[in-house]
Amino acid sequence: MTTEQSKPIVVGVDGSPDSGIALDWAVAEAKLRGAPLYAVYGLWMPIAAAPFGGAAVLPPSDELRAYATEVLDAARQRAKDAAPDLDVDTFLVLRPPAQALLDVAKDAGLVVAGTRGLGTIGALVLGSVSGRVAAHATCPAVVVPPHEGPGDGTIVVGVDGSPLGDAALRFALTEARLRAARVVAVGAFRMRGHTTAPEERETEELVTAAVQRARTATGSTAEVSVVVTPGYPADVIVEAAADASLVVVGSRGRGDVRSMLLGSTSRAVLHQAARPVAVVHG
Repeated sequence: MTTEQSKPIVVGVDGSPDSGIALDWAVAEAKLRGAPLYAVYGLWMPIAAAPFGGAAVLPPSDELRAYATEVLDAARQRAKDAAPDLDVDTFLVLRPPAQALLDVAKDAGLVVAGTRGLGTIGALVLGSVSGRVAAHATCPAVVVPPHEGPGDGTIVVGVDGSPLGDAALRFALTEARLRAARVVAVGAFRMRGHTTAPEERETEELVTAAVQRARTATGSTAEVSVVVTPGYPADVIVEAAADASLVVVGSRGRGDVRSMLLGSTSRAVLHQAARPVAVVHG
């Protein structure tokens, strides 16, 4: 029977340095989970059929198909060099890049993208693709920016007491078990007066209660530190995660409109963080 942890890790590649960084992160994660790795290249060639008119889609040229195949072959070899026993499969999908990733990741455990791609026709333009994947994925989505080293081993998670914040905390605790890592549960608050005491106490109680709910749900015994700081949530999370190995946020928080796919905090963390960010939808 397939468990959540053994479901495939799906990663977008296009031959760019950023997609190589995302691939390396995905390989390491798949190895930790004992899960297969799926490398995806989305190849799509829309053109304007008439000036100011609708778009048409051309079949990709032999040259573009050959390049995409070369990238996927190189991705497979790079993954195998890093993890010889890893089960690796590749997918050349004739869909827009974000949709290609989302289609392959429908039943995945995790989908991974870099922050930027080559920016050419048919390539994974990951500046836009990563945002769409993070917003629309049915599984947790990880956006991997260029970063130095594996970090200090901690997993920093934003906590606000919302259902999706709780889902992010459960994900962080599960990842901590895989990595034997410490979790830092971060809460932010705004001062209502001249002292931080009431708001700080309320937020600390909220975060502590959320940690207990997540422990009960996951059975995790990971070490958890609670950090409560005044400020805007995204700023507080990004600052706490400056050296983290992974940042985790829920896709929306308590103050976001339910119809929003990504809330203001998760979107800001994705834009600002210098470490890998996991967006959890529930």
